[in-house]
Amino acid sequence: MKKRKKKGLSMLLGVAGLLAALSGCVLFGILHGERPYLQNGISEAVKPAGGEMAGLSGIDEPEQTRIILSQDGSSVSGPGADVSGNTVTIDRGGSYRLSGTLEDGQVYVDAGGKETVELVLDGVDITNLSDAAIHIENAGHTLILLEEGTFNRLQSGAEAEMEAAAQEDGQDAKGGALYARDDLSVTGTGSLQVFGYMNNGIHTTNHLSIDSGNIEVEALNNGIKGKDSVTVTGGSFSIRSGGDGIKSDDSTGDGYGMISIEGGEFSIQSQGDALQAETSLAISDGTFHIIAGGGSGNLFSRPQGSWENPDSGWDLSDMTQASAKGLKCGREIVVTGGSFFVDSYDDAVHSNGAVRILGGSLTLAAGDDGIHGDMELEITGGDIRITKSYEGLEANQISIEGGVVDIVADDDGINANGGPDGGWGWGRENTASKVKDMPNLTICGGEVKVDAGGDGFDSNGNISIEGGMVSIDGPSSNWNGAIDSGSENGGSCTVSGGIILAVGSSGMAETFDGSSTQCSFRHNFEHAYGAGSEVIIFDAEGNELFRHTAAKEMASVVFSSPELVLGETYILSVGGETVEITLDAVSTISGRRGGWGW
Repeated sequence: MKKRKKKGLSMLLGVAGLLAALSGCVLFGILHGERPYLQNGISEAVKPAGGEMAGLSGIDEPEQTRIILSQDGSSVSGPGADVSGNTVTIDRGGSYRLSGTLEDGQVYVDAGGKETVELVLDGVDITNLSDAAIHIENAGHTLILLEEGTFNRLQSGAEAEMEAAAQEDGQDAKGGALYARDDLSVTGTGSLQVFGYMNNGIHTTNHLSIDSGNIEVEALNNGIKGKDSVTVTGGSFSIRSGGDGIKSDDSTGDGYGMISIEGGEFSIQSQGDALQAETSLAISDGTFHIIAGGGSGNLFSRPQGSWENPDSGWDLSDMTQASAKGLKCGREIVVTGGSFFVDSYDDAVHSNGAVRILGGSLTLAAGDDGIHGDMELEITGGDIRITKSYEGLEANQISIEGGVVDIVADDDGINANGGPDGGWGWGRENTASKVKDMPNLTICGGEVKVDAGGDGFDSNGNISIEGGMVSIDGPSSNWNGAIDSGSENGGSCTVSGGIILAVGSSGMAETFDGSSTQCSFRHNFEHAYGAGSEVIIFDAEGNELFRHTAAKEMASVVFSSPELVLGETYILSVGGETVEITLDAVSTISGRRGGWGW
């Protein structure tokens, strides 16, 4: 069943505290020219241009300039810094150790475009009611070092309820509580608490790198933003944001607008997208607990029987919240490792181009799609559990080669659609992604399990099963089927390998084409069997070939296995009742012919 896509019109900001953690084949050859080369599982296209850690770690403490902040008058010991009122200005490269408190002041860096500045935060507490607490206007590179065992706090703007502040008329704040106009790095084992009550928390207009530290951010808009790129290799992060959690939004050239995460622990509660990269997002390790837009339960309901899906209680056409996705990017998401717990109002994982999952453990609950790629979705490994979704997997080209994929969907379990709008048919040029390809859903390996209220497998074009283990609990309603290919568009539905069992309603039940190279059968019963019914397939000698417990009411069974032999007889047992099926064709059809009703 196809759907309308929602349009974001407004954003409501929450003030609740951080929530606990929520309990192969090559992709159809080359789709649009050569695929980006994967090296060690990471596409060359998703490596940021900047983000290298730099600093003055070799400087001895006696050579540092020491700055003691005080509301009664800050003091400087050493060169490179001056005090004027409650503003400390650093005008040259070097290492500066800061401690003390400013209630309404600022550390301002203007050191020259080629200078490297190291700021050692050794227990600082800085609040600035009208600007950044630390403002780096000019420096070749700035390193923030969080001294071991210290607690540091930065705040911009007056403390206020985030929702009330966001709704103020005329608000056009820029920057962040920690703001840099050049490359910025954060390291060290100390703690940093950042409150961005004017706009963002940590913000640089260039490249941002973080390799360690215990960092907590609360921001009216974005929690952490590196406009050119964000690179994280370690650290502990607790982020609560009225906009996006971690963001990079520059699209001016290669290596920009990218987020790369190689490790760390992340707890993110965002009203916008939790991770948002304008171009590419690459994650190889880390632990992520994400709630975006209030989570998947933050939905508008609709009456039963709506035309979009008679079984659905969701009205996606009425959703008015702006984008609130878990992982989001404009071109390519590559996940090679990490542990993810995502609960999102919108898609849990979304790319306007391609999604490639090579490893990792992902537990996803989504108000819309579990994983969505406008063009491609490729899964070659990992453990993916989609516990709640409108549609589980969605893209124009979908390939599953390995891993474990377990999907619960209110509508389609896996949908190979005609383009990013999810519309009917294919072959039309879409202005968003230039999709012209026949949709393809290809399973080459892995273990795939689907529990769908709509179609289990749905393709507006082709479905091809070449290997793996597939079980589908499709719809109980006759509006949909466990398998639905795009035969009306010239598409095919074939099986050449693997073990497949698909159960569901009989009204629109489909099976594999006679051009398949592996035998299959479809049997429609005269009446429905209830949830919990045992579905068992035996050969003529009584050897059990497959066993499955139906998740819901069903009246049709499709089965294919390499053990099926043309001309042989098999026994299908459902709920204790048996029927003999002789394979008189590569794709054998028996029982009720289908149509509305059981």
